[in-house]
Amino acid sequence: MTTDAPTLSSEQAAALIDAGLAYHRAGQIDDAQDLYASALDAHPEHPDALHYLGVIALGRNQLTEAAALIDRALAQTPDNAEYLANRGVVATRLGDHAGAAAWQRKALALAPAFANAHNNLGNALMELGDIAGAAQHYRHARSLEPQSAHFAFNLGRALEANGEKDAALEAFRTAAALDPRDLKTLIHMGRLLRATEKHAEAAACFERVIAREPDNVVALFELGYAYDAMHRYEEAIPLYRRAAELKPDGAGIINNLAFALTALARYDEAEVYYRRALELNPDLPESRFQLGMLMLRREDYEGGWPLFENRKLTSTAKANYRKRPCAEWQGEPLEGKRFLICREQGVGDQIQFVRYAGLLAQMGAQVHAWVAPELASLAATVPGVARVLDAAPSDETIASEYDYWCDVMSLPLKFPGRPIYADMPYMRADTVQAAAWRARVNALAGAARRRIGIVWAGNPRHHFDAFRSVPLKSLLPLSALTGNAWFAIQKGPGAAQLAPVAGRWPMDALGDDLHDFAATAALIEALDLVITVDTSVAHLAGALGKPVWVLLAAQPDWRWGKDRAGSVWYPSARVFRQSTLGDWSGVVADLEVALSEASR
Repeated sequence: MTTDAPTLSSEQAAALIDAGLAYHRAGQIDDAQDLYASALDAHPEHPDALHYLGVIALGRNQLTEAAALIDRALAQTPDNAEYLANRGVVATRLGDHAGAAAWQRKALALAPAFANAHNNLGNALMELGDIAGAAQHYRHARSLEPQSAHFAFNLGRALEANGEKDAALEAFRTAAALDPRDLKTLIHMGRLLRATEKHAEAAACFERVIAREPDNVVALFELGYAYDAMHRYEEAIPLYRRAAELKPDGAGIINNLAFALTALARYDEAEVYYRRALELNPDLPESRFQLGMLMLRREDYEGGWPLFENRKLTSTAKANYRKRPCAEWQGEPLEGKRFLICREQGVGDQIQFVRYAGLLAQMGAQVHAWVAPELASLAATVPGVARVLDAAPSDETIASEYDYWCDVMSLPLKFPGRPIYADMPYMRADTVQAAAWRARVNALAGAARRRIGIVWAGNPRHHFDAFRSVPLKSLLPLSALTGNAWFAIQKGPGAAQLAPVAGRWPMDALGDDLHDFAATAALIEALDLVITVDTSVAHLAGALGKPVWVLLAAQPDWRWGKDRAGSVWYPSARVFRQSTLGDWSGVVADLEVALSEASR
């Protein structure tokens, strides 16, 4: 019996494979495959031919075939680091990350300076959750091939996953410098810049992507998001619209479009898109929450309060909410029950909603209110509050001492038809402190007929603070009105604005002496009027029943309604609304008229 001898010598087969590699590197894959196959026909177990045909199969996502071909190559040459590394890549693509790591380690045992194997092992370790190990091998790859943008990008991914944001940004910037045209790097870098609130830099990344790919949905969405963060809503809207055209089932895109429209007080348009987002994803908490606030702004409490509950489920807030170890109140009878009102969100929110303690007490509950420490003594004056907690009670305490609990801002939902007025005032300042403040204010005011407290800046960490706060210098025209003594209740960074106007607006700065809300309440009792932007002081003055004028941006918080000149929550409040977002001149003119009329 005889067999046919190979028609090609080993040298000729090697020449075919070399020619195939040239085609392969040039991207002429079919031509390369033909040459590899010819070599394999002549030498059926030629390891290089098997390996490179396996690489082609891998590139075509023919993973089972790729594994079989490379395994055959390894059967002939088990100590080839390149074969081992590519077999590891096949394992990764098959989802076998532990196997992939093992293949790459075998390759590195043979070739410790094999940069691609270090990189591939890093990829496998990332999938296995070994972030530190992945970063170590990406660094090895970088040290071996410092000009590889891909290795720098992967190192950035690992550092970001490990929470090393600054180092990750440095790695992404290196990758972008090495390959400015790599859109994947720009998108990752832009997202991380946005997450670290470097919004202008983030926008620049996404702008570069869109310049190359105008219909890149991810970049359109992310650029809109970055513009949102910079309050450039007019520019964000067309980006979201285009992204929604390209991805009409993108509920998140449509939600963000609605948010940008809401920020510009285009509520009717916003409602259409919130409802569209919910058609696509009925459980999207951001859309349900935002739609709820939109309905509450219109004073549609029946529809708004249930949706408002979704504030607890949004991606940015859900970590702050949890169930307590006793029953969450759903409206059950409360006679003889022990009830815990749970603190949430800001002090202003707690002031506004703790009023419901009175209704709970009328139902027979013994009500304890957990509030911010600086609010504790004032919360104790609220009708119905039997005890105040200024720190979070333990689960053991809640389980043993309470029958029901409810988050403070969820209370209105449980009182349908009764969401608004409480007997005013429902908070009271300490009489001794108030008398002391009255004496001090009267001494400072002299012959002035009216004593006015003023707050011009809110919490700088609030998303809309740039619009909610008003520069003190913008209010300077009020200083020309006669008969008024002005007292700055302002605390925090905003107080620094006093110095530039000191020579033009006589004002006594009292903020440093207000160590808690009890002191602020006592001062407010000594004043005739409080003028404030939308801060906790507005709620405090309203809860005390003192005259308070609230200065509102053109897109105000939902609780101030849409068009009211007053407040359904605080009968002593009067609101002054911008007509154009960011322009306070009309509000200041209205204040001048109102103050002049009030002094007649």
